[in-house]
Amino acid sequence: MRLTWSASLCAAAMLVAGCVDLKPAVPGAQALAQGLSLEPGVPEGALPGDAKPFPHASFVLLPSHSAVGLLVPVPFITEAVESAINSGAASAAASHYADIDPQRIVQRALQGSPVLTTDPGGAKLRAFAFVQEGSDDRYRLALVAHVTAPDWTGRYLVHLPTAWPVADYRNPGPAVLAGVRRELEAAAVELRTLLERAQRGQLAGTGVHANVGSLHLVGGKPGGYLSPTLVVARDVEVIEDTAEVLIFRSRGDVTSETSAGGLFFGVHRLLKSQLHTFDKLPPKKG
Repeated sequence: MRLTWSASLCAAAMLVAGCVDLKPAVPGAQALAQGLSLEPGVPEGALPGDAKPFPHASFVLLPSHSAVGLLVPVPFITEAVESAINSGAASAAASHYADIDPQRIVQRALQGSPVLTTDPGGAKLRAFAFVQEGSDDRYRLALVAHVTAPDWTGRYLVHLPTAWPVADYRNPGPAVLAGVRRELEAAAVELRTLLERAQRGQLAGTGVHANVGSLHLVGGKPGGYLSPTLVVARDVEVIEDTAEVLIFRSRGDVTSETSAGGLFFGVHRLLKSQLHTFDKLPPKKG
C-alpha cells in the first residue's frame, strides 16, 4: 500500500529506532529440494509500496521521495501528484530499455542448472530488476529472484556495481545500454550461483550478525527529508564476508516503502565498496 510522505517518514523513523517487527528470511533448501520453474511477470503483491513496474517489462522503478509532501501537506493530493510523476517516469524508461529483458537474461543464465525443474510441485521463480532512484541523482539496479513455494517465500538479490547518473539513465546512449545489459548478464550468473547454493543448503549463516547500510538498499530520502544513510538493515545474518563481497540474509517486509526498508528482505550480494555501514554485532549469548 502506498504511504503518504508523513507515514513513510514515520515508518522509516521506527526502522531507524529499531522498533519494527520484520518477517525473517528463512533458508530455502527444503523448499527448493524439488527445484524451481520460471514464471512470467513481476510479483505484483510482493513489491514495495512505492514501486512502479515498467509497462510490459520486467523492470520495477523505485522512485525517490520528493519533498512535495512538505510543500503540499494534503495526503491525497501529494500521493496523486507523486504517483502521476512516477508512472510517467516508468513509462518513459520502458521505451528506452525495451530491448533489455532481465527475466530473459536470468532464463538464459539458468539453462542447464540443476535447480531448474519441470515438476509442477517445484517452487516458482519470478525474475526481474529493481531500478532505484537515489537522492544523489543516481540510479542503482538489483537483479532479483523472487521464489515462492507452499508456506515459504525467498528472495535473492544481486546488486549491480554501477550507480548510473540520472542523465545517463533517463537518456541512455548505446554505451550505457550495453553497460546495463553486461552488468545484468554478470549478475544473472551470480544469481544462479546463489540459487544453486540455496538448494544445496550452502547459504547458512556464519554465526556473525551485523548492521548493514547501503544506498543500494535505501537510496532515497524517507519522506523526502531524512538522510538515506540513517536507515540500515539491522541484525542481518552474515553468510559470506570477503575482502570484496558481502552476502547476508535480512529480515524485512517486501511491501514496505523502499525508504522504510522495502528491499531488506532476502539474501543480498553486495560489493564492499557499495556499503556505507557494516557494523558487526557482539556474539549473541546462549
